[in-house]
Amino acid sequence: MMDTQHSLKDPLVSLPPEIVLRILDFSPISTVAALTRTSKAWHAFVDGPHQDHIYSGAGKTIHTPSTKDSSLYHRDVQTFYKYYEGTRTWKELCKKQTLLRRNWNAAAPVTTETIFNIRKEPIWRFRPDFKRRFILSTSQFGGLEVTCMDSGRSLWSLTHGQVRPYAHLEYDEVDGRGTAVWDREGDAVEVWRTTEESGGDRGVFEQIAILEHDCETRGYQLSFNTLCVVSSQGQGFVYDMLQRPPRLTTHAKIEDNAIGHLYQDQDYVLYSLGTKGYHVHSKATGQFLGAIEPWKCSPDQFYHVRHPARRETEQDSLALASAIQSMQGSSKPVYPPRSPNDGRLVPFTVRPGPKVAANQERDEAEEEEHTALQDDDWGAGMLSGNVMVGVSRGGRVIVVRNWRECLAHTAGSNAAKAAEALSRNAALVLCTPPDDPRNFDLGGWLSIHNNRVLFEIRDLVYILTLNADGSLSLPAHTTNGEQQQQANVKACPSYAICKSATSSLGSAVPVSFMALFDDCVMYTYTVLGIHDEGTEHHRGNPYSRLFLTKAVRVLSFAPVDAEDEDGSGSGPPEEENPVEADQFLARFFRHLVSSAVEEAADVED
Repeated sequence: MMDTQHSLKDPLVSLPPEIVLRILDFSPISTVAALTRTSKAWHAFVDGPHQDHIYSGAGKTIHTPSTKDSSLYHRDVQTFYKYYEGTRTWKELCKKQTLLRRNWNAAAPVTTETIFNIRKEPIWRFRPDFKRRFILSTSQFGGLEVTCMDSGRSLWSLTHGQVRPYAHLEYDEVDGRGTAVWDREGDAVEVWRTTEESGGDRGVFEQIAILEHDCETRGYQLSFNTLCVVSSQGQGFVYDMLQRPPRLTTHAKIEDNAIGHLYQDQDYVLYSLGTKGYHVHSKATGQFLGAIEPWKCSPDQFYHVRHPARRETEQDSLALASAIQSMQGSSKPVYPPRSPNDGRLVPFTVRPGPKVAANQERDEAEEEEHTALQDDDWGAGMLSGNVMVGVSRGGRVIVVRNWRECLAHTAGSNAAKAAEALSRNAALVLCTPPDDPRNFDLGGWLSIHNNRVLFEIRDLVYILTLNADGSLSLPAHTTNGEQQQQANVKACPSYAICKSATSSLGSAVPVSFMALFDDCVMYTYTVLGIHDEGTEHHRGNPYSRLFLTKAVRVLSFAPVDAEDEDGSGSGPPEEENPVEADQFLARFFRHLVSSAVEEAADVED
């Protein structure tokens, strides 16, 4: 018998190049990298004339079909750090994407930080424009500001009298122009669009329409070139934003008492109805297509968050350092983000079943949870491809993959099929912290992007990681139901991060906007402000000069170049080590912020 070792031939020799390339299309990047080290012939084949074909494949790099050149990829993504700019080859793009993905999935991701103190006023809503490199924001005091991402300077603004206090803000690109929408008194919304964007006009807006309504408007959302508006009086409106002025295309009849949260995709609008769950309507016709009703989930679909231990950690010290540094005003540059550190995020896990208290049977806990579900009040909901997520006032997050299957009034469906689909596709995560769930109130905001869900619980912001199909990413040893099938799927970590620079001092203020992007997390972040020394009512009392305010915090996951970590690269020199929160400093700051915390809480209420 012929020795099998001699019968094996190198595929590069025995197969035509077209077949080898086709095989490599289905090979993971680790295999391709290993082949380049196998022999000079393989290295020449992969990194020679076939390099672009191999590394531009769908299994190697993620990009839209319209991206024909790797150097243009940065235009397709939403990144704060200019991580992809200057990319020259598909191989280089593949490497950058791999490193960023690896950092997101690391046990201890390294993040850098930037804080935007805008007007030294508490931010209410904000929206970033990564293409034009600015941040739009409204304030609790009123007004609108357009701030440069790279310098932190103001590009354009409207006064307190021109934009009402606590104005909601929507923003998206429509027909090549940045388009902003905010509400005004009298149930109307204003539509503004960027002017000619050459020369010194970056960030300048002009009003193009005021959309009046004869009913109480509670919320609106802009994406897919359409603006959806919801009223608490049983009406929904869909505007075509490609028209100037925007044209009303659909006037829908919906349930009364919509609470204001809504979201859309290309074809549907998702309205939050509080205790009635989420109702889905067609954008084109206004037809009611079905509801996502979380209380119909069975106990087999219950999960709970195992919260990170609330002990003094490096995260608290870093947050306290942010609080102190925020008082220094704009003396430090805002770009690039600074202070690479792996201590800002604390991992947490999701476990099957309800939270079972001491001396409590599991069946009793399930019955208690199911009863509480009947009266829960559901708030913000979002859609991302086949995944729908929502949060409740009672401290629950619902994650529904293949949510369209759960609609009873679509073609080929009915109530029985929708209920069965909900039982297969939904997961209900109880997030109430263990200390005192009676006083718990889940924050009103959430975000979903790239299979991660962002929401707040008490003094922390949580990043819940999902699998590629939208199911929960659970520990490998989970033995509950369907997750047994995922035993071979490596669970990606989920994290909690501080939502306040002074949270360790007992002074967290609710987040008023948060969002996930390709390389970063952005959210309103409570920091310390200090009134000017000559400000009225503050003279002679250094404590009264201090106040809590909200800034925009950016945590970037983009890998930091080794040459930039020590300040030797293009970025600015790295600042001093984070301030140590010793006992004296902690006592001092607790004394300073105590009155400011109470005042901020009163304003928020």
